[in-house]
Amino acid sequence: MTRALLALALLLATTASAAPEKWWDAYARGVAAVKSSNYKVASEALQKAIGEMPNEATNLRAGKQLITYVPHFWLGIAKFNLRDVDGALREWKTSADQGVVARTEYYATMQDWVARAQTEKQRNAQNTASAPKKAADTAISKALERQLDALSAGGDRAESYLAAQRKLMEARGQFQKAGTDINAYKTAEQIAQQAATLFEKAAADGRKLKAARAATPPPAPKKVVVAQVMPVVQPVKVEPPPPPVPQPKTETAPLPLPIITEAEVARRIAEQEEKKKKSEEAKQPVVVTATALPAPDLRPAFRAFASGDFSASEQLLTRIVNAQPAAAEAYLLRGCARYTRAMLSRTPDSLLVAATNDFRAALQRNRGLRLDRDAFSPKLVTFFENVRNAP
Repeated sequence: MTRALLALALLLATTASAAPEKWWDAYARGVAAVKSSNYKVASEALQKAIGEMPNEATNLRAGKQLITYVPHFWLGIAKFNLRDVDGALREWKTSADQGVVARTEYYATMQDWVARAQTEKQRNAQNTASAPKKAADTAISKALERQLDALSAGGDRAESYLAAQRKLMEARGQFQKAGTDINAYKTAEQIAQQAATLFEKAAADGRKLKAARAATPPPAPKKVVVAQVMPVVQPVKVEPPPPPVPQPKTETAPLPLPIITEAEVARRIAEQEEKKKKSEEAKQPVVVTATALPAPDLRPAFRAFASGDFSASEQLLTRIVNAQPAAAEAYLLRGCARYTRAMLSRTPDSLLVAATNDFRAALQRNRGLRLDRDAFSPKLVTFFENVRNAP
């Protein structure tokens, strides 16, 4: 009899220990684990409670007592501390959507946790995007350098240059709005690399064109035919002789004639040619090329102009003009920037007036300034020449 009772007690104990854990017991165990910083155990227990009772509630009967049941709130804290920031935000959103937590003392605390998680998520995104952002910035800088090389080589009229310029502007726009988007930075890097390749092609085309021009033989100089100047012999006026004196006749020698030698004629012609050559050299214009513009103090402004940032170029040049009123080249380049902005604007009149005033100021300081047709657009050069030739 005693053995039978002992066996029954063991059976009852085994059955009791094998009974499944109630959802309120799992919830209580999970909350206690969060408060003791045992977040892994807390996550497992709270998920088990949610599996049986997914909806939060207040005054919910759990066995023999009433409890405030907000498992998603507590599970969000556990996941955040397990470095699952996105999972934590999802749990808190679920809790807020169910609307129960807003009526509890935990609502303000949950808002603080959400703000903290969003800050952490932003920091993680920035850290993750720092490498792609740096790579994209390096690619854009390289494309700008290739653009200056293409300008120096005279390749700015090639189709590849125009295509590269569009690519560069697209890459810069993508970079500026990327934020923490890794894929956007990678796209900007790829577009900038394509722009650099096109600028390299434009530079090569410009060098080939210059080489072809240099290989073309110059026109043969016109031969100057020197007419031989024959000396003009003036007739000698012979006075009538006095009445002859009866004396023996003797022959008198003729007077010497004035003679201009051939050497004298050549000397005079050479002198006239030298005067003509000096006169023509004095009339040669001073041509300002693209590579002559960016003096050490103008390089940042010229780089901004070449990259299409005409507003920044104008601001830099305005500072130079204010500091150095006699800088003719600064007025000239600022006029180019303002003219280009006018061509891109829907209301160009005021900008064209400003560009005209800059060109006039530059010409007042150096009348010999010119724009190189191989370095600037034909329309810009024509506009400058019209200002130059205006009365």
